Amino acid sequence: MFNKVLIAEDLGWNTKRIEQQLITMGVKEVVLTEYCDDAYLKYLKALKEEKSFDLLIADLSFKEDHREQKLKSGDELIAAIRKHPSNIKIIVFSMEERLQRIRSLFNEQQLDAYVFKSRKSIEDLREAFVCIKKDERYISSQVAAALDKQQSLEIDDYDILLLKKLAEGYSNREISDQYKKESINPSGVSSIEKRLNKLRIQFKANNAVQLVAVAKDLGLI
Repeated sequence: MFNKVLIAEDLGWNTKRIEQQLITMGVKEVVLTEYCDDAYLKYLKALKEEKSFDLLIADLSFKEDHREQKLKSGDELIAAIRKHPSNIKIIVFSMEERLQRIRSLFNEQQLDAYVFKSRKSIEDLREAFVCIKKDERYISSQVAAALDKQQSLEIDDYDILLLKKLAEGYSNREISDQYKKESINPSGVSSIEKRLNKLRIQFKANNAVQLVAVAKDLGLI
C-alpha cells in the first residue's frame, strides 16, 4: 500500500474527494498542490530528504491565472518527474479523451494508470490501486481504446511536424522550401503531397482543414 501520496489538481473539491478516498484506503500522508510547479518542488524536496512519494495523482489540464508557471500541464510535470531515478507510481486523473495524448503518456512516460473523471471515477481509482499493487496498468473503460493495438497510429515525427506546418497555414511549396533549408527529408513537394495524402486516408479526412482538425482532436498537434 502507498504511504505518501502527492496530488496535483487545481479543483479543490476534486482534491478533497481523492484525499478522503486515500485516507480510507490507509494512506498515511497526502500532500495537496494546485500548481504543477509546487508539486514538482515538493517532489524534489522529498527526494532530497530521502522521504520520497510513493504515488503521484495528477490532472493534465490546469487553468492559467496571475501566477506564472514553468510547468503548465500534468504532461510536463510527469515528464519532469520521470527525469529523476525514482520508484514513484503515477496516476493521471483527467477528463482528457484524446487517445494519442493518453497513449503517449503510457508509452513515453511509463504511466501506471489513467482514471477518467466521471461519476464512477472514485470507484475507478480504487481499481487502479489494486492493479498498480499487482504491477499492472489500469485505464478507465471510457478511454481504453488508447491502449488498443488495433487503434495504433502509423505516424512518425516527420508526420507530426508536417501536420504542425499545415496547421500553421503553410502551403506544400512553403513547407518544401523550409525543409530544404533545414535539411529535413524528404523535402520535395511531391513527397510532401504523397505523405499528406497518406495521412488523409489514414484519418479519413476529405481535405487539409479536416485533417488538421482530426490531428488536433487526437492530440497529435
